[in-house]
Amino acid sequence: MTSRITPRLLSAALLSGACLSAQALEAPLSADTHINAGLPSSNFGSLPTLNVGGGASALLRFDLGTLPAGVTAAKLVKANLILYVNRVGAPGAIEVLGLNSAWAEGGVTAASQPPNAGAGSGITVPVGAASQFLSVDLTGLVKQWISNPGSNFGIALQASLSAPATVAFFDSKENTASAHVARLDLTLADQGPKGDTGATGATGATGATGARGATGLTGATGAAGAPGPKGDTGPAGPVSLTYVRQTYTMSPGGAAVAASCPANTYVVGGSCGYVPLDAGLFDVKVSYAGFDGRSIYRCVAQNNGSVARVLTYGAICASATTVSGP
Repeated sequence: MTSRITPRLLSAALLSGACLSAQALEAPLSADTHINAGLPSSNFGSLPTLNVGGGASALLRFDLGTLPAGVTAAKLVKANLILYVNRVGAPGAIEVLGLNSAWAEGGVTAASQPPNAGAGSGITVPVGAASQFLSVDLTGLVKQWISNPGSNFGIALQASLSAPATVAFFDSKENTASAHVARLDLTLADQGPKGDTGATGATGATGATGARGATGLTGATGAAGAPGPKGDTGPAGPVSLTYVRQTYTMSPGGAAVAASCPANTYVVGGSCGYVPLDAGLFDVKVSYAGFDGRSIYRCVAQNNGSVARVLTYGAICASATTVSGP
């Protein structure tokens, strides 16, 4: 079951749907990032958004250490994943899948991503508009984690099989602008037996009604203030990312290459390195990789081997109406 709600409405729904003795907890987010198949060696753990679609998928993991000692899966009434939709590039649907091995926020890449339960086996959630919360019922998966704590490797978010063109961006815990960190809200049943109802005490005597005071005078209505001027509409933010990926065959010796962003886009990231897992990893050394102006990502590398090696490099480009900075 899925719905789009605010945090206040979510809390009311959890309390009204649970018994009076239920206990509400929040499992804190311990790690989140996204990976991209177009940049298999790049890590995005420090970015403010979790990108899903267009070759990208998001990874999240929650800490269940806030649960009371000795709690069992049978005591879990509800587990709701709460996500904030920052932007939508192409509406559609995402799929939430359980992960099957460990990963680290600051090191995981598309080339080292943990396996998941398999496309089509997870929970499909519609994504239509930005600036709203998304709620996903993960009760079944969290029950498995409680029964087998060693299986809690987190979840993956990816474009669903029914809507593969979906592109959406969710707030990460590094987002200090809107700061809507993903949450896992838990509702537990009462951990102990309910005691007997005590005897009803005697009704006390009714006190005398006091005198009614006089109604005070109504004060004069103050003058209405003049409306303030309407502020200018800010520029539209980035709506999509473009990945420029290129290769260069390096003869023994050094090489300097650059990836350029398309017109009207600006470089926001990039990568450079030797991708195959073979002996070339020990031959190719990257001396420099970084921005060169607003639209170029430059890479300088050295092939210390005796045969030619293929260098893979690229830029992450974003479209925007205005850009500040050098």
